[in-house]
Amino acid sequence: MIGSIKASTIYNSIVTPKNEDKKNEQVTQTQSSSNNTRIKELAAMIENGEYKVDINVLSKKIADSLI
Repeated sequence: MIGSIKASTIYNSIVTPKNEDKKNEQVTQTQSSSNNTRIKELAAMIENGEYKVDINVLSKKIADSLI
């Protein structure tokens, strides 16, 4: 498993053009920025008491993850 991860990393560094790396970095930064925004929104909702947990949806997701 470790060998295949190292091999794919080496392969990607050889095959991927440098400007493609920059694009990937920008996408990663944008995703983390939107994730941070979502986290802040959820924290504010929890703090204000506006966040509600849907027990049915939560229980289904838990059950699906166990299967």
